[in-house]
Amino acid sequence: MADSSAKTYNYQEPVSREAGQPQKKIILNPKNVPLNRLEKSLIVLGSMITLIMMTLLVSASISSTNAQHKLTDSEQSVISTQNRNTDLRQEIGELTSSSRMNKIAKKEGLRLIESNIRNVR
Repeated sequence: MADSSAKTYNYQEPVSREAGQPQKKIILNPKNVPLNRLEKSLIVLGSMITLIMMTLLVSASISSTNAQHKLTDSEQSVISTQNRNTDLRQEIGELTSSSRMNKIAKKEGLRLIESNIRNVR
């Protein structure tokens, strides 16, 4: 069983022996020593600092979480814009394809003259 390392000390007060008076024993128990003003003020100050630090920690955690949510929303917005741009580029490619142009030209009664075509590099 764990025993406290603090011991109870018995001190005897040096008293001149007068006739018939027994010696008084002073018993000091370190567990029952009262706190002085400095110790009380240090305990109160430490408790206040601990409470303030806990509040600041919770506040910083909430701020971090809010910033993370805003970042996620921004990233989702960027990704959806990039996907829309990709879809629009694909649509541009489909609308400007040569087979589509030839089909529309044939429908309108136009014909392809090879001598009028220039290849640009």
